[in-house]
Amino acid sequence: MNQWEVRTVKNAKQLNVIMLHLGEAMYPQDYLADVIQKVQEAVAGMDCNLLGCYKVMSEKDAGMCRKSIEGMPVDLFILNFVSWHITPYVMHILKNNTRIPLLIWGIGGTTDETGKLHSPAAAAGITGFLPVAKEFGFTVKVILQKPDSVPAAEEAAHFIHLAACAKKIRESRIGLIGYADMGLYTCAYDKTALFKKLGIDIEDYSGYEIMNRMEQCTREQAAEIVADIREHLKFENQISDKVLEKAARLYYAMKSKADGSELDAISIKCVNGTTDHLGLNPCLAQSLLAGKDLSVICECDAYGLVTSILLAAVTGHAAAFMEHYEVFEKEVLVGVCGFIPEEFTENGVKIRAANLGEINTGISNVSKVRTGEVTFARFYQTGGAFKLFLSKGIAKAAPKWTELGWEEPTPDFPAVLLEPSIPMEEYLDKVPGQHIIMVYGDWMEDVKTVCRLLDIEVVQ
Repeated sequence: MNQWEVRTVKNAKQLNVIMLHLGEAMYPQDYLADVIQKVQEAVAGMDCNLLGCYKVMSEKDAGMCRKSIEGMPVDLFILNFVSWHITPYVMHILKNNTRIPLLIWGIGGTTDETGKLHSPAAAAGITGFLPVAKEFGFTVKVILQKPDSVPAAEEAAHFIHLAACAKKIRESRIGLIGYADMGLYTCAYDKTALFKKLGIDIEDYSGYEIMNRMEQCTREQAAEIVADIREHLKFENQISDKVLEKAARLYYAMKSKADGSELDAISIKCVNGTTDHLGLNPCLAQSLLAGKDLSVICECDAYGLVTSILLAAVTGHAAAFMEHYEVFEKEVLVGVCGFIPEEFTENGVKIRAANLGEINTGISNVSKVRTGEVTFARFYQTGGAFKLFLSKGIAKAAPKWTELGWEEPTPDFPAVLLEPSIPMEEYLDKVPGQHIIMVYGDWMEDVKTVCRLLDIEVVQ
């Protein structure tokens, strides 16, 4: 995978960018103009909305620029240091925009035919500016290139993508049908604090609305969903159309709500919700819903959904929640009792009818989970602050296992043996809940960058 690969993010809006070309009026302007043109052409080809480009070489330029950009909806400033620059000029433009991140870009000098290096001293301008920017609390990304190099367009485009991910996360919508299944504290959330910090306002929907939507699903619509399930999913045992229809109606209800409200994530109470009151777990419906464009989790785990949105935005892939079941010397058995996105399966989605004790829990996903390198995380709140636990590891094939209490023959639930990159004692001390959210690949640096942009502390 190309480390600077830019991936598609659902509902992402282009980043609004202003570019400031910062230099010195006493330097040869034709030389600086050539550098400006090269960098500006590179940015023009990137996935962003370039609101304007301004050359700032003097105090007068700075004043004109400040007036021109006033009131613009800026998401990112690109500071193109084409040479040495007098710091007060740019600071008078930026001083009231400390929440807007800065991409600081400096192109090195050029060597002539005699071997002499001609330096515009962009490094001096940048290192003179950085301490002030940090003191003001700006979030910065620095690209300072060596002499005689072409503009590092891919690296810049990648940071723009990550900044767009942060913007998308702030504009995400989560819908919960119920609150904190089983009264679990780790599934609870602080609505006001989350909205203040990230701009995510979790919406709460009534179970009555979902039941009404299930009833509104026509026989023809339900039959079409059932036929699609039979065509595309693998069956481990016999499941009647009557049972499938119930799951199909729940899928229809949740999907219509998610689509109509333009949600990025959704969850419904399962243990004390559909299982208790409908005699049906939501596992099949959620397996059909889950993917890179809609995050889904069990038990109305609100912060788990925030984590899933973050990882899906950064990677452009589905994220899945896993629960801790058993701890070994170097590995943890993590799995789910009946639900996993298709992207995580080794050979497609496999389902079976299964019961837990005396409860008719309907249909479970029993797909085999892919192995390989993974990144996993969990967003959480502690001491009034939001943080992200973040780590990576290796997902290995799980042993034959089952959760206690399931009716024989017991279902083979989706699971892996997770070997974290940190010692087990440290892992257990730091992991902030029974659920972790996982994606394939090593995305540590990208996730940390997005967390910096969101002002979220990362715990590793």
